[in-house]
Amino acid sequence: MKNFIKISVLISIFWAGFSCNKLEDFLDKAPGVDVTEDNIFTSRQNAESYVSTLYQYGMVSIFPNRDAAVISSPTGASSSLAGTLSGATDESENEANFPFAQQWNSGSIIPGNIIGNEDSKYHGRWKAIRNANILLERIDEVPDADDTYKTQVKGEAQFIRALNNFETLKRYGGFPIVDKRFVTVEEAKISRASLEECVNFILKDCDDAVANLPASYPPTQRGRATKLAALALKSRTLLYAASPLFNTGTPFISMANAADNKLICYGNADNNRWKLAADAAQAVLDAAPEAGVALIDVPANRDPAVATVTQGNYRVAWERRDNAEIIIADKTYPSSSRFGFPWYHLYPVPMGSFWVSNTATLNFVRKYEKKADGLPQTWEPAGGDDLVAKYNELDPRFKQTVGYNGARFNAEHPIIETFAGGKHEKNCFGGAWVLKHIPEGLANGGSVVPSIALYRLNEFYLNYAEAINEFQGPTPEAYAAVNTIRTRSGMPDLPPGLSKDEFRIRVRNERDIELAFEDHRFWDIRRWLIAEEEGVMKGAIQGVKITKLTATTFRYVPYVIETRSFNKQMYLHPFDLNEVLKGNLVQNPGWE
Repeated sequence: MKNFIKISVLISIFWAGFSCNKLEDFLDKAPGVDVTEDNIFTSRQNAESYVSTLYQYGMVSIFPNRDAAVISSPTGASSSLAGTLSGATDESENEANFPFAQQWNSGSIIPGNIIGNEDSKYHGRWKAIRNANILLERIDEVPDADDTYKTQVKGEAQFIRALNNFETLKRYGGFPIVDKRFVTVEEAKISRASLEECVNFILKDCDDAVANLPASYPPTQRGRATKLAALALKSRTLLYAASPLFNTGTPFISMANAADNKLICYGNADNNRWKLAADAAQAVLDAAPEAGVALIDVPANRDPAVATVTQGNYRVAWERRDNAEIIIADKTYPSSSRFGFPWYHLYPVPMGSFWVSNTATLNFVRKYEKKADGLPQTWEPAGGDDLVAKYNELDPRFKQTVGYNGARFNAEHPIIETFAGGKHEKNCFGGAWVLKHIPEGLANGGSVVPSIALYRLNEFYLNYAEAINEFQGPTPEAYAAVNTIRTRSGMPDLPPGLSKDEFRIRVRNERDIELAFEDHRFWDIRRWLIAEEEGVMKGAIQGVKITKLTATTFRYVPYVIETRSFNKQMYLHPFDLNEVLKGNLVQNPGWE
């Protein structure tokens, strides 16, 4: 895939601008060079470069994107996002006050700053969709490409179009459906479609992509869309569509014109949507073996010792490049040290970086159960002197996710010190650093090729469990799905006899732990309509202050890091003010 992503400079520059004008208006020819759209489709090699550009614009990263060509707007303005969206949830707090997540925490999001404060790829998505539409229109013209290749490319274009439309859907609800390339400005002035129409359009692209894509590729081309990737996107789309944010007749806030409510919800609540979501998740699990995708579960590595923590099943699943659990990953960036993308969004400054990281909150750490019995850990409001014991009792995923006091960060920092006066205490507001996504290879100035999973198989066990429980309660199959995830990390099964509501609480907590810091929590909070609950995206976010008593004894005292705000309209993004002023988009409720 690394070779696949090498993009012709001329083609990349040429397609960087999204517009509705004729192609010739964008062409900036170098002396003696004639690059036209017709040239692109004269050979498979040229077409492959164009497909590569499609991925560069259309592949989604769970981290803020700092590629100027991808995030720049038609006016030339671009975003300079710092940190991660996790800092806008109860998972973490940024170690600095300048990251964009702080705008969410203070309720300062407005239509005029949404591009710079989360949706940096808004314009890039439209570029990707335009590229996909052109490929669908012209790939059959390539003279030296066989039918198998042409069919595959169509599937890739359908997947990327569906992926980018889903990314818009989860942020805004209904959007303008663009199913062809536009030639004139007038042609592009289309209104938002209903939420239901948008969901159906995404699902059709997913189904078509499943029919057209291969089950797998040679190792050198990993990162291209597969049948399983399209099934995964369909599952996530249906899960969101079935959730309370969208699956309702009464939106969280009514549109100014009530007739427009179907832009942001179905207009009715239908429990059968959960069955569709469950079936789609099951389809992913059923298709995984053919694609060579499997849950990582080596029994000896379910609860690794601190010295062998990098061998833990859970850590291998998020750290090891091209591991068996990954369905599709963002592989569009070259090797980089801690000072390059995306590592400078993750690597703590006290560990030797220069930009910004995240500290795990006590709100998040409280979600970890005790590994012995699966019961909640007790965190005393006044604190205590047993911090080491409390950490040692937690779910084994804790030590593979969180860089806590006394733990190992990497070979360069074998013992983390976040106690008062410790080497790694500065700006560690939560009392522990986020370790997840920081590969061992970054220690001692090393470089690592970013390959961050967009879809891993573990998610779909939890998608299935959530959906089938909402449809008919905690069936044996729902229990089995969650327990499969827990078993591979040394956790006991869920207790039998849970009610539907009790099971909902447990499966949501399981998502919080298993999918932590993978850009799920922000969207789960909103689709579940729980952002306004205390300590989620509103109210007190807590950390712990740690004092060293002896070489092996530490006192913890909970405290409030920040009191956050959440305005109800923030359940959906506002459309960018410049886009609304063009006259064809109806703004989301509360942002008018």
